[in-house]
Amino acid sequence: MNKRRRGFTLVEMLVVIGILGILSAAMLSSFSHVQSAARKAEAQKQVAEVATALTVFLQLERVWPQDWLDKGKREMDIEMCWYMQSRKLLDVTTFLYEGSTVKPMTADNLNDQSLDRFGMLDPWGRRALKKSKVKASGLDTKPPAGAENHLIQFCLDQNYDGWVDQSEGLPGKGAKVRASALVWSRGPDGLDDLDRFGKPVDDSLSWPHARYEK
Repeated sequence: MNKRRRGFTLVEMLVVIGILGILSAAMLSSFSHVQSAARKAEAQKQVAEVATALTVFLQLERVWPQDWLDKGKREMDIEMCWYMQSRKLLDVTTFLYEGSTVKPMTADNLNDQSLDRFGMLDPWGRRALKKSKVKASGLDTKPPAGAENHLIQFCLDQNYDGWVDQSEGLPGKGAKVRASALVWSRGPDGLDDLDRFGKPVDDSLSWPHARYEK
């Protein structure tokens, strides 16, 4: 008895395509969450390392460099990164844009002839840097558009009373934290959540938010 091989009907094919589409969307969503979590973890690591480096610096020197205070240093720009590297308090903190490559700056490639140089960018800043169309140009050290708000931020206990407050650069109204130095990443949106919401919606802080006293 001859048996005919029955093909898929149009409805069955559409059902299969729909299932595959749902599975693909779920996989993409899961991958996106994994990427987001990885960037968040990297930002948290960065702020912790900088906070430790600044705290150790104050323990060793007893005072902050007057130049930092005079200039109102608030972010890990190239000058801050080079200084902390020279004191061996931080390792591989700056990034060099060379052609289409973004690579870490180390003691081996730090020199005045480097191409575009930038400070310590958080993971979202480095992502923006990779997407940027900016060309390497001389001694330019300013991050390109899209990355300029993603330098790691910090503020210092300038009067050495063991607290950092709004007058010393802490975002937020009337808040203070017991620390020698506070460090944070502004997260994917490049904005200070503490100023807008009083809590770290997507920012990464070097201190527990519970210590953010008002």
